[in-house]
Amino acid sequence: MKNLILLLSFISSLTFCSKNVESQITKELIGKWSWIESSGGIMGKTINPATTGNQITIEFTSDKFFQYTNDSLALEMSYKIEKGRSIRVSEETFLIVYENGQKQSIEAEGNKLILYDECHDCYQNEYIKKQEE
Repeated sequence: MKNLILLLSFISSLTFCSKNVESQITKELIGKWSWIESSGGIMGKTINPATTGNQITIEFTSDKFFQYTNDSLALEMSYKIEKGRSIRVSEETFLIVYENGQKQSIEAEGNKLILYDECHDCYQNEYIKKQEE
C-alpha cells in the first residue's frame, strides 16, 4: 500500500511539472509576433515580406490565435499546447494544436519564435516578438 501511495505521488508530481512547463510555454507565446521568413516546401524555397508583399503578424492569447495580413484579420482559431510526437525530432516535444487539427512544433528563444509545420514538405516559419505598444 505504501508503494502504491509513493507511486501515485510521483505520477502526480510529474503531471504537475508537465502542466507547469506547458503553462510556461503558453506564457512565452502570448503576444504579437512579426513574420520574418518561411522556408521549406518541396522546392526548399524561402519567402519573406519582401518576396510576397505581405506583412504578417500573429498573436497568441492564452487560448486564441490570430493572424493578420497587412493589418487585416485573416484568421482566428482556438489552440492548445500538447506534448506529442513531432515529424521533426525523435523525442516528444511541445506542439501547438489548432482547432482545425493543424499542428506546429515550437522553438522559442528570447524574442525569436520558430513554428515548424507538422507535415512533410511544409514550412518552418520564423517570427520576432513585437514590442508592446
